[in-house]
Amino acid sequence: MFFQIIQGVFTGVSALALLALAGITLGVSAVGLAVSTPFFVLFSPILVPATIATTLLTTGLTTTGGFGMVAIRILWKLFKSLNKKGKASPKIPGLAPGAPDSKPASGG
Repeated sequence: MFFQIIQGVFTGVSALALLALAGITLGVSAVGLAVSTPFFVLFSPILVPATIATTLLTTGLTTTGGFGMVAIRILWKLFKSLNKKGKASPKIPGLAPGAPDSKPASGG
C-alpha cells in the first residue's frame, strides 16, 4: 500500500513537470513565431523562390534516382534471363522434384 502511494506521488509529480515543460515550450514557440514573422515577411521575395527551386531540384533528383534504379533492375533481369537460357538450372538434392533423394522408397 505504501509503495503504491509513493508510486502515485512520483507519477503525479512527473506528469506535472512534463505539463510545465510543454507549457514553457508552447510559450517560447509562440514568442519565437511572433519575433520571426517580420523577418519572413521581409525576406519572402527570397525565401519563396528558393523554396520552389529547392522543391523542384529535390523532386528532379528523386525522380532521376528512381528511374535509374528501375532501369538497372530491368537490365539485371534481362541479364539473368539471357544467362539462364543456355544453361540448365542446377539441381539441389532434396529440393528438386526429380532429385534422387526426393523419390520415395519403393516397397517390395
